[in-house]
Formats: sequence, C-alpha cells, structure tokens
Amino acid sequence: MTKQIALVRNLKIAAVTFALLLAVVEQTRGQTSTADTSSSSNLPDDPNLSSWGIDSIHRMTQGVRGAASCATSSCHGGPKAGVSSLGAPRGSEYPLWLERDPHAQSWKTISSEASLKILTKLGILRDGKIAYAEGFQNCLACHNTDPNITAEQLSPRIAEGVGCESCHGPAEPWYDRHYQGSASAKFAKTNLGLTDSGPLVPRAKICASCHVGSKDRDMNHDIIAAGHPALYFDMAVYHEAYPKHWRDKDQNQSNFRSKLWLAGKIAMADAELELLESRACKSLPVSTWPELSNYQCNSCHFQLGGIPKANSQPDHDVVTRGRAPVRDWNLNGFAMLSAIPAPTQSELVNSLNGLRELLQSPNPDSKLIAAKSHQLRIQLFNSINENGKPTLPAWSMKSQTAISIQRLDETRQSNSWELAAEAYTAVWATHPNTSTGHLALVMNTIRNGLLFPKDLMMPHFPRQQSGGTSPSLREWNEALQQAVVALKNDELR
Repeated sequence: MTKQIALVRNLKIAAVTFALLLAVVEQTRGQTSTADTSSSSNLPDDPNLSSWGIDSIHRMTQGVRGAASCATSSCHGGPKAGVSSLGAPRGSEYPLWLERDPHAQSWKTISSEASLKILTKLGILRDGKIAYAEGFQNCLACHNTDPNITAEQLSPRIAEGVGCESCHGPAEPWYDRHYQGSASAKFAKTNLGLTDSGPLVPRAKICASCHVGSKDRDMNHDIIAAGHPALYFDMAVYHEAYPKHWRDKDQNQSNFRSKLWLAGKIAMADAELELLESRACKSLPVSTWPELSNYQCNSCHFQLGGIPKANSQPDHDVVTRGRAPVRDWNLNGFAMLSAIPAPTQSELVNSLNGLRELLQSPNPDSKLIAAKSHQLRIQLFNSINENGKPTLPAWSMKSQTAISIQRLDETRQSNSWELAAEAYTAVWATHPNTSTGHLALVMNTIRNGLLFPKDLMMPHFPRQQSGGTSPSLREWNEALQQAVVALKNDELR
C-alpha cells in the first residue's frame, strides 16, 4: 500500500493533466474545427509590454457586472442553447455557457471537497474561513470571473465560475454600447476594453492566461504539492472540444487545427515568460523564488521507469551540479517559429538559451531573469508583429508535418513523456483524419503508452481502450517509427 501511494505521488503531476487532454482528444477524433484567422486585435498601449491587446482582462477595476447581465432574451439569453454548428441560433450564448460550458462549473469545482482540502493545506482556509485573502484571490483569478471578495472575506463578490467577462473583459464600460451595430462593437474593442477574441494568437493568449498563468495568476509548485493538477495546455485540443458560442468563417480550412496549435504554442511561450517575470519580481504575494514548477518534475521526483517517463530525462551531470533542467512544455513555442526570417529566429533562440542558462544556474539571479524574460517577450511580440498586431507567421501543412516528425524523432531518442505527449498532439493537429487507417492504429499505441496504470487513475480519467494494453519498449519505438514513416509518406492526405 505504501509503495502504491508513492507511485501515485510521483506520477500524479504528469498523469492528471495530460490524461484530461487525452480525454478531450478522444472526444474529438475525426472532427473538423473552425476559427477566424484574421488579425484585428488592438495594438497594446505599450508594445514593449507585449500585452497583445488583452490587458482589459486584467483591468478588473473597470467594473465586472457578471454573466447574468448578458442573459436577457433580447441579448445573449436566447430561448434555447445553441450548439457549434451552422444551424445553431445565435443570441443564445448565455444558456449555452450555463448548460454546456465547463467554465461555468469552475466555481463548483473550487467549492468542492477536494478543492477545500487544497485550500486548507495552503493555509488559505482555516476553520472554514478565509485566512489568506491574497491566496484565495489568486485562485479566484482563474476559477471565477471576479477575483474580488466580499467585505466579510467569505466568498467572491460575484460567484459564477468563469463567465463572459473572464474572456471578453470587464463589461461596465461597454455593456450598454457594444450592441448598437458593428461600429459600436469596433469602438468598444478599440476604446472601452471589450477584448477582441477573433484573431487566433490573442484568442490563445486569453486561454493561456489561466491555463498557463500570467502576471496576476500563479499556479505554482506549492499549489501542485497541495493537490492541484499541473497545467499541460494544448490550444488545438481544448478548442476543438469546446462548446462554441460563436461561428468562425474559416471553419472548413483543413489546416485550421495546425494554426490553432501554433497560435497556442506562441501564446503559451509568452504566458510562461510573463509568469516567470512576475515570479522573479515577486509581483504577487503567493509567488515564490526560485519557483520549482519552472523546472522538470523529475529533477527531484524519482524516475519510475517504463513508457513513458514523467518528463524529459534530465542530464544527470547537470543535476549533480545542482542545475535542474528547465521545463519545456510552454517554452517549446519558440521552436515553432521556424517560418519567420532567419535572423529573427536566431535572435530568439539565442535569447531563450541565455534565459535557460540563467534559470539553470545554481543560484538564479531573479533580477537578471526578470529582465531577460521581459526582453524575450518583446522579441517574441516583434517577431509576429504585423502592423501593430500579433499575427501568425506563415504556417503550412508541410511546416506542421515537419514539426510532428521532429517531435517523434526526439521522442525516440529520449523516451520523454513531455516530448511524446507533444508529438501525439502535433500529429493529431496535422490533419483531422487521424482516426482511420494505419496511422490511427499507430497513434493508439502511442496514446496507450502515455496513459498510466488503471489503479493509479481517478475514475474520470481516460483508460486504455477495450482490449488495449500498454506497449512494450519495442512496440513503443516501432509505433514512433511507423508514425514518422506515415507522415513522410504523406498518408494523411
């Protein structure tokens, strides 16, 4: 029993979140997603901050009204919930959010017994009351629209989960003006803080602000140690399964998944840098420095062997010198920018390597890391800046296929769990038809290798398919090789 508990502790960080991601993939195999790839976001007030036009999300002082303010039948509370299809009635965004959107359940999640245990372990709750208001507000920043709490500090001022204004910005300045024609909506986006969520990169950044973190929300190692799953976000996977309350004009583009995947990688990299800068400056009371979640989990946690490993195999020589390898899941977005001009790409790579070196030093200098993170955010923004707007660089199916092959080859060399997980989602995003033919069988083998034993998984996590078994090391490597061959032979087309 003791051994099993130890296994759960060591596997939980990697297993929980990617298992959820796999569940989403499983639900959406063979479907085609949609989105607007236009570039119409606002120019940030200060481009050097690389805020990408969504600072309105963080300006909660503008006034949050709550999702109920959007719920009238003449606005977004239509008579029946819409669905993500061409025939769905619009104007029913509120009931769709309330009935089908998992974000609406976020307040219920943070009020659950499991969450209360986490809050108690962190000292946020004591004897059933809020004892650490800043810690509670840090949780609310991602689990509730309004992070402000009542004067009695017993609950949020508005308890609704993640509602409309969490993504579209506080509505007080624009809720009574944005519906008066297209010009009024444009004015609200330009001047009143209504977030333009149409372009892909800003849309991904909105998601990443919670699913990775940002300057005012820090899901750190202390919270993970208390029981919160680590965050392994993938924009393409999450977006595909999301019950959408909008329509996208580019819904029939075969490469839309890959564009979403790229947009997600860019936004994740920026969010990681924003969070890293905030942590190094200790902008939030809940932040610590050095922050262990910036490093690979198995730098400290035991490797348990088997396929896959919980994270990239660390350089043991580096570890013995007290230099833990940096966690790459969110920073890998820099590797996806191979389509931008070579000099800029080289500058980005050099700057990222410099940041890694600083992070992996025995005594990381927080001031240097904050400055380096800030500089790298500016470089990243400038590399995708088109007329003052963050825009996806040129990205084709050939680019996506090349990245998928690269990740599969790297996985074969290292048997890395993170690389294997990213390779799986990269191939999935390459083309919607990964649910049929030989590649589907190969992908299923890779997927089964990413799952953890049934007795270590909670009931709502995905399990091996009926009759499926975890692959052996030989089967695992063969599946990776066959996936590479299939992609090179263009079997997806």
